[in-house]
Amino acid sequence: MKRIATVTCTLLALGLCSTAVAQVPPVGVSDQLALLKSADPKLAANKKLVFDMWRTIIQAAHVEEAEKMFTEGYIQHNPNVITGRKAMVEFMKSSRPRKDIEPEIHFPVIAIMAEGDLVSVTTVSYQPDPEAPGKTYAGTHFDLFRIENGKIAEHWDSVPKDKDMTKRDPNQTAKPK
Repeated sequence: MKRIATVTCTLLALGLCSTAVAQVPPVGVSDQLALLKSADPKLAANKKLVFDMWRTIIQAAHVEEAEKMFTEGYIQHNPNVITGRKAMVEFMKSSRPRKDIEPEIHFPVIAIMAEGDLVSVTTVSYQPDPEAPGKTYAGTHFDLFRIENGKIAEHWDSVPKDKDMTKRDPNQTAKPK
């Protein structure tokens, strides 16, 4: 009986250990527009600004709209893009083709949250799998924007420095394989 209890406990412990290291892939919400709602009209407006900017500038490269959405002194914390609205426009022009503006963000969106003058967008991100060449794995990407007088004034994200960033359209390279 003692031996059965020991074996059972050992198997249970091994099962718990394997569960603890298994990844549950992140998934996006089915209704992105529902994420824009807020009881506070200013927070709802800030979320809509970032959502519209993402679809218009990041995704579709309609950089002619940048003046309406970004302050001139826009501060960029991504190490691949120079600070300033003009520099951001040039980066967008050089790194992605102009396309039609889609009704939603094409990355799976997990959350859009606003607090004060900050808006966070959390998306599913696909990266090359180092254990399976030619495949990708799903992770989570975070962008944070500061809003000032109805325009985006500052941006933070978790993108590492990459000298080839302007040569790849992130809207194409961060998809599942």
